[in-house]
Amino acid sequence: MIRPWKKWGSGKKIVLVVSLLLGAWMAWWWIDSAVTCDQQDEYSYHGVCLIELRRRAESGDNPAQWAYGNYLSGIRPFEQAYEWHLKAMHGARTGLDLRRSMDAYCDKVPGFDARTVESTMQRVVQTSPDAHLRLFQFYLSIPPCSAFSLDQASAQIPQLTQCAHLTLAEYFRAVQRERYTVSTTTRAAIEVNIERCEKDLLHPPPDGPHVREFMPVQLQDIADLRRSLAALRP
Repeated sequence: MIRPWKKWGSGKKIVLVVSLLLGAWMAWWWIDSAVTCDQQDEYSYHGVCLIELRRRAESGDNPAQWAYGNYLSGIRPFEQAYEWHLKAMHGARTGLDLRRSMDAYCDKVPGFDARTVESTMQRVVQTSPDAHLRLFQFYLSIPPCSAFSLDQASAQIPQLTQCAHLTLAEYFRAVQRERYTVSTTTRAAIEVNIERCEKDLLHPPPDGPHVREFMPVQLQDIADLRRSLAALRP
Protein backbone atom coordinates (compact mmCIF):
# COMPACT_ATOMS: atom_id res chain seq x y z
CA MET A 1 0.00 0.00 0.00
CA ILE A 2 2.86 2.38 0.83
CA ARG A 3 4.69 1.93 -2.48
CA PRO A 4 1.64 2.63 -4.71
CA TRP A 5 0.87 5.64 -2.51
CA LYS A 6 4.34 7.05 -3.20
CA LYS A 7 3.90 6.54 -6.93
CA TRP A 8 0.50 8.29 -7.07
CA GLY A 9 0.31 11.90 -8.06
CA SER A 10 -1.05 14.56 -5.71
CA GLY A 11 -4.39 14.65 -7.53
CA LYS A 12 -4.95 10.93 -7.02
CA LYS A 13 -3.97 11.21 -3.35
CA ILE A 14 -6.44 14.04 -2.80
CA VAL A 15 -9.23 12.07 -4.45
CA LEU A 16 -8.51 9.05 -2.25
CA VAL A 17 -8.39 11.08 0.96
CA VAL A 18 -11.60 12.90 0.10
CA SER A 19 -13.28 9.57 -0.75
CA LEU A 20 -12.20 8.06 2.56
CA LEU A 21 -13.41 11.09 4.50
CA LEU A 22 -16.70 11.11 2.64
CA GLY A 23 -17.16 7.39 3.27
CA ALA A 24 -16.38 7.84 6.96
CA TRP A 25 -18.82 10.74 7.18
CA MET A 26 -21.57 8.76 5.46
CA ALA A 27 -21.00 5.80 7.77
CA TRP A 28 -21.15 8.09 10.81
CA TRP A 29 -24.31 9.80 9.44
CA TRP A 30 -26.13 6.49 9.04
CA ILE A 31 -25.04 5.18 12.45
CA ASP A 32 -25.93 8.49 14.12
CA SER A 33 -29.37 8.50 12.44
CA ALA A 34 -30.09 5.08 13.93
CA VAL A 35 -28.86 6.02 17.41
CA THR A 36 -30.68 9.37 17.57
CA CYS A 37 -34.10 8.25 16.28
CA ASP A 38 -35.80 9.23 19.53
CA GLN A 39 -34.39 12.74 19.25
CA GLN A 40 -35.52 13.34 15.67
CA ASP A 41 -38.86 15.02 14.99
CA GLU A 42 -41.25 14.84 12.07
CA TYR A 43 -39.43 17.60 10.21
CA SER A 44 -35.86 16.35 10.63
CA TYR A 45 -36.04 12.59 10.05
CA HIS A 46 -33.07 11.20 8.12
CA GLY A 47 -31.17 8.03 7.40
CA VAL A 48 -32.37 4.79 8.96
CA CYS A 49 -35.20 6.56 10.80
CA LEU A 50 -36.60 8.08 7.63
CA ILE A 51 -36.49 4.72 5.83
CA GLU A 52 -38.28 3.05 8.74
CA LEU A 53 -40.86 5.86 8.91
CA ARG A 54 -41.71 5.45 5.23
CA ARG A 55 -41.92 1.66 5.60
CA ARG A 56 -44.41 2.05 8.45
CA ALA A 57 -46.40 4.64 6.51
CA GLU A 58 -46.61 2.38 3.46
CA SER A 59 -47.77 -0.50 5.67
CA GLY A 60 -50.75 1.60 6.84
CA ASP A 61 -49.53 2.84 10.23
CA ASN A 62 -51.65 5.96 10.79
CA PRO A 63 -49.29 8.01 13.02
CA ALA A 64 -46.45 7.23 10.61
CA GLN A 65 -48.53 8.47 7.67
CA TRP A 66 -49.17 11.78 9.41
CA ALA A 67 -45.50 12.04 10.40
CA TYR A 68 -44.22 11.19 6.93
CA GLY A 69 -46.62 13.73 5.44
CA ASN A 70 -45.31 16.34 7.88
CA TYR A 71 -41.77 15.51 6.82
CA LEU A 72 -42.68 15.93 3.14
CA SER A 73 -44.49 19.20 3.87
CA GLY A 74 -41.10 20.87 3.95
CA ILE A 75 -40.17 19.59 0.50
CA ARG A 76 -41.61 20.79 -2.78
CA PRO A 77 -43.89 19.76 -4.38
CA PHE A 78 -46.17 19.81 -1.33
CA GLU A 79 -48.72 17.59 -3.07
CA GLN A 80 -46.83 14.51 -1.84
CA ALA A 81 -47.37 15.60 1.75
CA TYR A 82 -51.08 16.17 1.13
CA GLU A 83 -51.42 12.70 -0.42
CA TRP A 84 -50.04 11.05 2.72
CA HIS A 85 -52.22 13.20 4.96
CA LEU A 86 -55.27 12.21 2.91
CA LYS A 87 -54.39 8.55 3.35
CA ALA A 88 -54.05 9.11 7.08
CA MET A 89 -57.37 10.94 7.32
CA HIS A 90 -59.35 8.35 5.36
CA GLY A 91 -57.73 5.55 7.36
CA ALA A 92 -58.60 7.11 10.73
CA ARG A 93 -60.12 4.70 13.24
CA THR A 94 -59.63 6.44 16.59
CA GLY A 95 -59.81 9.97 17.91
CA LEU A 96 -56.03 10.27 17.96
CA ASP A 97 -55.98 9.52 14.22
CA LEU A 98 -57.76 12.84 13.65
CA ARG A 99 -55.30 15.73 13.59
CA ARG A 100 -55.94 19.45 13.82
CA SER A 101 -54.10 19.92 10.54
CA MET A 102 -57.35 18.65 9.00
CA ASP A 103 -58.95 21.88 10.23
CA ALA A 104 -56.10 23.93 8.78
CA TYR A 105 -56.44 22.22 5.40
CA CYS A 106 -60.22 22.60 5.37
CA ASP A 107 -61.40 24.06 2.03
CA LYS A 108 -57.81 24.96 1.18
CA VAL A 109 -56.26 21.68 0.06
CA PRO A 110 -57.86 19.34 -2.52
CA GLY A 111 -59.52 16.40 -0.80
CA PHE A 112 -59.94 18.26 2.48
CA ASP A 113 -63.21 19.97 1.66
CA ALA A 114 -65.32 20.64 4.75
CA ARG A 115 -67.89 17.95 4.01
CA THR A 116 -65.26 15.22 3.59
CA VAL A 117 -63.44 16.17 6.79
CA GLU A 118 -66.71 16.37 8.70
CA SER A 119 -67.96 12.99 7.48
CA THR A 120 -64.64 11.39 8.44
CA MET A 121 -64.91 12.75 11.98
CA GLN A 122 -68.55 11.74 12.27
CA ARG A 123 -67.59 8.21 11.26
CA VAL A 124 -64.83 7.99 13.84
CA VAL A 125 -66.91 9.30 16.78
CA GLN A 126 -69.24 6.31 16.38
CA THR A 127 -66.57 4.02 17.83
CA SER A 128 -64.22 6.55 19.46
CA PRO A 129 -66.32 9.02 21.52
CA ASP A 130 -63.25 11.03 22.57
CA ALA A 131 -63.17 12.28 18.97
CA HIS A 132 -66.09 14.60 19.77
CA LEU A 133 -63.44 17.07 20.92
CA ARG A 134 -62.03 17.07 17.38
CA LEU A 135 -65.52 17.69 15.97
CA PHE A 136 -66.06 20.49 18.49
CA GLN A 137 -62.79 22.09 17.40
CA PHE A 138 -63.65 21.56 13.74
CA TYR A 139 -66.95 23.42 13.94
CA LEU A 140 -65.08 26.34 15.50
CA SER A 141 -62.66 26.51 12.55
CA ILE A 142 -62.34 30.11 11.49
CA PRO A 143 -63.69 30.77 7.97
CA PRO A 144 -62.93 30.31 5.08
CA CYS A 145 -63.60 26.75 6.31
CA SER A 146 -67.31 26.44 5.52
CA ALA A 147 -67.82 24.03 8.43
CA PHE A 148 -67.89 26.90 10.96
CA SER A 149 -71.14 26.54 12.88
CA LEU A 150 -71.85 27.51 16.46
CA ASP A 151 -75.02 25.43 16.37
CA GLN A 152 -73.01 22.33 15.45
CA ALA A 153 -70.26 23.21 17.93
CA SER A 154 -72.81 23.62 20.72
CA ALA A 155 -74.27 20.20 19.93
CA GLN A 156 -70.87 18.58 20.59
CA ILE A 157 -70.45 19.96 24.12
CA PRO A 158 -72.78 17.44 25.84
CA GLN A 159 -70.91 14.63 24.03
CA LEU A 160 -67.45 15.57 25.29
CA THR A 161 -65.69 12.87 27.29
CA GLN A 162 -62.78 15.03 28.45
CA CYS A 163 -62.06 18.47 29.90
CA ALA A 164 -62.10 20.89 26.96
CA HIS A 165 -60.90 24.08 28.66
CA LEU A 166 -58.95 25.47 25.70
CA THR A 167 -61.63 24.76 23.11
CA LEU A 168 -64.38 26.09 25.38
CA ALA A 169 -62.41 29.31 25.71
CA GLU A 170 -62.28 29.43 21.89
CA TYR A 171 -66.04 28.76 21.83
CA PHE A 172 -66.74 31.68 24.17
CA ARG A 173 -64.68 34.00 21.96
CA ALA A 174 -66.66 32.88 18.89
CA VAL A 175 -69.94 33.34 20.76
CA GLN A 176 -69.00 36.89 21.66
CA ARG A 177 -67.74 37.66 18.15
CA GLU A 178 -70.86 36.30 16.45
CA ARG A 179 -73.29 37.62 19.09
CA TYR A 180 -74.61 34.09 19.40
CA THR A 181 -77.23 33.14 21.97
CA VAL A 182 -76.28 30.05 23.98
CA SER A 183 -79.20 27.85 24.94
CA THR A 184 -80.00 26.73 28.47
CA THR A 185 -79.15 23.14 27.51
CA THR A 186 -75.72 24.14 26.22
CA ARG A 187 -75.06 26.23 29.33
CA ALA A 188 -75.77 23.16 31.47
CA ALA A 189 -73.42 21.06 29.30
CA ILE A 190 -70.68 23.67 29.70
CA GLU A 191 -71.16 23.59 33.46
CA VAL A 192 -70.76 19.80 33.44
CA ASN A 193 -67.54 20.08 31.47
CA ILE A 194 -66.17 22.73 33.82
CA GLU A 195 -66.87 20.38 36.73
CA ARG A 196 -64.97 17.67 34.85
CA CYS A 197 -62.07 20.10 34.49
CA GLU A 198 -62.14 20.76 38.25
CA LYS A 199 -61.87 17.02 38.89
CA ASP A 200 -58.99 16.75 36.42
CA LEU A 201 -57.21 19.56 38.22
CA LEU A 202 -57.45 17.74 41.54
CA HIS A 203 -56.78 14.29 40.09
CA PRO A 204 -55.02 14.56 36.71
CA PRO A 205 -56.06 11.67 34.46
CA PRO A 206 -53.33 9.20 33.50
CA ASP A 207 -51.81 9.34 30.05
CA GLY A 208 -53.66 7.20 27.59
CA PRO A 209 -54.54 6.74 23.92
CA HIS A 210 -57.28 9.37 23.97
CA VAL A 211 -57.79 12.84 22.56
CA ARG A 212 -57.19 15.62 25.04
CA GLU A 213 -56.25 19.29 25.04
CA PHE A 214 -52.57 19.81 24.31
CA MET A 215 -52.06 21.59 27.67
CA PRO A 216 -53.37 20.41 31.06
CA VAL A 217 -56.01 22.52 32.78
CA GLN A 218 -54.92 25.14 35.30
CA LEU A 219 -56.86 26.86 38.11
CA GLN A 220 -56.92 30.11 36.12
CA ASP A 221 -58.47 28.30 33.14
CA ILE A 222 -61.39 27.19 35.28
CA ALA A 223 -61.85 30.67 36.73
CA ASP A 224 -61.86 32.16 33.23
CA LEU A 225 -64.42 29.63 32.00
CA ARG A 226 -66.76 30.31 34.89
CA ARG A 227 -66.44 34.05 34.29
CA SER A 228 -67.21 33.63 30.59
CA LEU A 229 -70.18 31.37 31.36
CA ALA A 230 -71.63 33.88 33.82
CA ALA A 231 -71.21 36.69 31.27
CA LEU A 232 -73.31 34.98 28.58
CA ARG A 233 -76.39 36.88 27.52
CA PRO A 234 -79.58 35.39 29.03
